[in-house]
Amino acid sequence: MTRPAELADVCLAISSFHNDSAVIELIARVTSDGDHPFGSILVVDSLGSGAMPEAIRTRGWPRVDYVCFDENLGSAGNLAKRLELAAKTPCRFVYAVNHDGSVDVDVIHKLREVGATDARIAAAYPLRRMTGSGGAYDITGVLPVPVRSLRVKKPPRSRTLDVYWSSSNGALYSLEPSRRGLLPWADLWMGWEDLGYGWLLRQRGYRQLLVCTARSDDAYEYRRLSSGTWLSDKPSWYSYYYARNLLLAARRSHGPLLLQATVLGRVLSEFAVIAALRSEKRARLGFLSAGLRDALRGRSGKWRLP
Repeated sequence: MTRPAELADVCLAISSFHNDSAVIELIARVTSDGDHPFGSILVVDSLGSGAMPEAIRTRGWPRVDYVCFDENLGSAGNLAKRLELAAKTPCRFVYAVNHDGSVDVDVIHKLREVGATDARIAAAYPLRRMTGSGGAYDITGVLPVPVRSLRVKKPPRSRTLDVYWSSSNGALYSLEPSRRGLLPWADLWMGWEDLGYGWLLRQRGYRQLLVCTARSDDAYEYRRLSSGTWLSDKPSWYSYYYARNLLLAARRSHGPLLLQATVLGRVLSEFAVIAALRSEKRARLGFLSAGLRDALRGRSGKWRLP
């Protein structure tokens, strides 16, 4: 198989944590005829079992590198490591994806085509159709602050939209910022690391584009209440990182006071959402309070849960 020139400068970087079978299946799909279209494939794992490097060796997959760390990096640490390691390859771009993400070569082609038009474009994101929340298209990142949701029933007519951030699960990042030392904050450990990185890129003068013609389905964790409201269905302990990391990212990005005040309002409003709509109310409220308290103290890293 001859690698398309458009993807020969793209590193496919996959995160994993106890996801051996899913990552092996993902790599197998993109190497279905013995080769793959990417300049390289990089897998960053935490506390690995040994199954993945064995699969890479026995199946003879070309240009696949596996790196494992003896600690749980969390989603933030894993994203930072993938960008850092991808920056050491000859590739110009990195397509970051989680074990459960979509690797659609046609979508990546479209992202790469847009990303290559301007050296100041640091990220190109697909337009995500949220299959877990009614099939609407997510355009939340067009606003400077993370509102609870901003979705449209039909795709925008514009080819691209300038955004402040989007999900890192399926994002095409330019490696130029990483080579300049601009990486996600690994110590956030889990939650809002892509938002924080987006704010950081914006602050440094880079552009980020939502590519409306590059569409992918995202079965994000949502559930529908009897009232018809869609809510993210994260475990209760996630409320800690939700509050702490959102506030830490706002502080570190040195955004205007209005942004920081809006972010604080978003965190405080979550107390009302939990009290009115969520399950495990007492646990969630306790985790949210602890996250707010630790953010004010400047604490980061992995907490006692999970």
